[in-house]
Amino acid sequence: MATGTADSLPAAQPGLRLAGLRLRWTVAFVAGELVGFIPPAVTGAVLGSLGVGDVALVAGLVLAGVLEGAAIGAAQAWVLRGVLPALPFGHWVLATALGAALAWLAGMGGVALVQAVGPAAWVVVGPAMVVGLFAMGTLQWLVLRRHVPRSGRWVPVTSGAWLLGVMIPVAALSLAPDSWPPAALMVLGVLAAVAMGATVGLLTGGTLVRLLRRAADPTLAR
Repeated sequence: MATGTADSLPAAQPGLRLAGLRLRWTVAFVAGELVGFIPPAVTGAVLGSLGVGDVALVAGLVLAGVLEGAAIGAAQAWVLRGVLPALPFGHWVLATALGAALAWLAGMGGVALVQAVGPAAWVVVGPAMVVGLFAMGTLQWLVLRRHVPRSGRWVPVTSGAWLLGVMIPVAALSLAPDSWPPAALMVLGVLAAVAMGATVGLLTGGTLVRLLRRAADPTLAR
């Protein structure tokens, strides 16, 4: 299995190709998150209003998570093809969509299981949530490593960035007064999604730039 070399990068002068990459990545990330935010928000609202059971709710949100991940993955892949044209667009989108689905399954499924079974369920839910947290970064890395050598740090950085990012909408919506009208809550949700996308985008974008620079110039490796 090829792991990639510095020669696999399209940029002999990374300063030219990588200039502004972090900003482009972050902007694309925010755009992808805003589009991807719609399916889970609509699915959760509709299924919640219908009063469906936990299994149906979790299944619906996991499917919506696939669409969310696909939107984010497409936005990321659009930026990546400017610096890694050989990286398969569809593979990156698929990896991101699957990672998002696993994260939704671990998160929402874990909460539902704890509510149904009780604290004892954490024996299973805890490890499952860890898997869900690392799923997207790991699946993306399996695509990235074929084109960027020594890119293993992508997994912990992406996982940590998402852990920090998801805390933003959770905190924002948890602190919002119950008396707020639905329109205000929707605006708050959109702003939180933008803040989450910007946070995750900046953190992962910075790592992406460093990985590409090091791959293009092996003397930067430690």
